[in-house]
Amino acid sequence: MKKMNPGIFPGDDASWVDVDGTTRRKVFFSDRLTVEIVESQKSGLTGNITTDHRFNDIVGYIVAGSAMVTVGKQTKQISAGGGFIVPSNVPYGVIPASDKTTIVYAYTPPREDLRPDAPHVRRFPDNEIKSIVYKWFALFDEKAKVDDLLAYLAETGLSVEMADKKKINSWGQFQEWYAKWTDQVESITNTVDSVSVAFDTRAGRYKVDAVVSSITKTRSGKKVTAKCQVVMDLVDTNWGGTPKIITYKETGIK
Repeated sequence: MKKMNPGIFPGDDASWVDVDGTTRRKVFFSDRLTVEIVESQKSGLTGNITTDHRFNDIVGYIVAGSAMVTVGKQTKQISAGGGFIVPSNVPYGVIPASDKTTIVYAYTPPREDLRPDAPHVRRFPDNEIKSIVYKWFALFDEKAKVDDLLAYLAETGLSVEMADKKKINSWGQFQEWYAKWTDQVESITNTVDSVSVAFDTRAGRYKVDAVVSSITKTRSGKKVTAKCQVVMDLVDTNWGGTPKIITYKETGIK
């Protein structure tokens, strides 16, 4: 895998990475774009197509072979020279449909989960991490669009437990939880009473411990006052973006 810097890379370089026994990938980066080249040696048309969705916008292009592609409610088999466009958070699925298939994917914003692991060095001061915490709760106050909140969450390895004990391990689960939460809540005001930050050099994570008070008005007219301890870890990809929340837990304080 290579971060995209000015340069020219030959097709036979050693940057291919095996995904499994029949698939390999090569990935290039800039701070605003990820390009992934996926080469499969075997058709995957052995079962039902499954779909995924991502925060990123995706453009795909079939270089060789063919693939069965689902975007939203459409499914088509396309061959070399064909392409597809997947807007952010639209369900999609791609299955190789020939013995050798090569597909180029372009993602924006970048696919952080495809970047090489970041060095475990501290890049951000305490106050910048604290600003992420304040903005996170401000987005709830605003009942912001779910995409604005997803931008603060890691794409992989996510472990979130909200005050209602709901456990969330993916963006899709967070979207489902947030939709139900916004349906129930008329308004909310969060106040960050205290926040402390530490950096774990072994894990390369920022560790946050905060106390947050909230006043919630439900759509049924009920007013709920609460105080929670919030513990979260933020992981830094070290590629120009801000750290992302990877673990998060709210615990009520009586």
